[in-house]
Amino acid sequence: MKIKVSNEAVDFATLELLPLGVIVVNDQGTILFYNNREEEISGRRREDVLGANFFLEVAPCAAVREFHGRFRQIMDEGGEEVEFDFAFPFTSGLRQVRINLHPFLKDGEWLCIIFVADLTERELLREKILQNQRFAELGEVAAKVAHNFNNLLFVIQASAQMAWDCGSPEVQRHLDRVEGAVQDGATLVNRCRAIARSGFTATADRVDLNASVATVVDYARQYADTCLKADGPQVDVRFNPAPGDLAVLGDGGELREALLNLVRNAIEAIPERGTVRILTSREDGVAVVDILDDGSGMTPEIQRHLFTPMFTTKGERGTGLGLASAHSTISRHQGAIEVESWPGKGTRFRIALPLAATAP
Repeated sequence: MKIKVSNEAVDFATLELLPLGVIVVNDQGTILFYNNREEEISGRRREDVLGANFFLEVAPCAAVREFHGRFRQIMDEGGEEVEFDFAFPFTSGLRQVRINLHPFLKDGEWLCIIFVADLTERELLREKILQNQRFAELGEVAAKVAHNFNNLLFVIQASAQMAWDCGSPEVQRHLDRVEGAVQDGATLVNRCRAIARSGFTATADRVDLNASVATVVDYARQYADTCLKADGPQVDVRFNPAPGDLAVLGDGGELREALLNLVRNAIEAIPERGTVRILTSREDGVAVVDILDDGSGMTPEIQRHLFTPMFTTKGERGTGLGLASAHSTISRHQGAIEVESWPGKGTRFRIALPLAATAP
């Protein structure tokens, strides 16, 4: 049952200006003041908690037992302040917070100010700042890489063309793949140069998503058959396309590169023998690509950092750029990527892109 408490005589208006959550309680734990920032952190409105006992009514759970013990110690035995960190079960979920308890005497009554710093939010902000810094550094590197890579592409393309002229139909078919990869590589070089100039806008061509995925599957099968056999894993790559037209607007080379990064990641997630399945479909005005593998899966902690630049679980084999690049590409195309993973059972990436209007 809530106790009717008036805080008109308590002048804590300046506490509203602090970037911390602030709660003022009496020596029994009854809430006298609750600032706006604490409303944001906790998800509780002040009118719902004023006059309630913090430990018995607002947060009556085992998780705050240590908190209550620290509070009782400082209120009963005295002391200037207490600081500690712990995981608090807010309405939005468990969050890491830092608590400062400051007892003080007002109008002959001992009260306590509780300052709450949201460490979870602070860590997310820090990661976002670091991610922006990494992208800025990548832009500087991109200009240097683009020039040298473009020279290599020229040599590959010229050699492939000369080999095509004197090759058998089977050889020519493989060289056509090389030519297609070179063209996508040239698009990548142009994008690297644009990133270095601090600006890139995806083109808005009509792209047959089924055809793009089919090309990616072709590349992925070649990768699985030639690059992984020596290491042991045997991976079957299967494709089930949606029937009919599945067109989106964007840059075909960019989308193929993003999808290939995701499919290669799925292939490399299989430690010995397994299957990667790629399915396309249409749902409520969007084109969907599902990439499923029956590999080792990922923990929730790894999933949380999955699209962070430079984050990799592959050691020296990984750059930490493939999935971050794919996420950036899909976002620029007004799409979204979702991931579901189960350790020991596999992973599913779902890419959703807006469908293009039906051609007249």
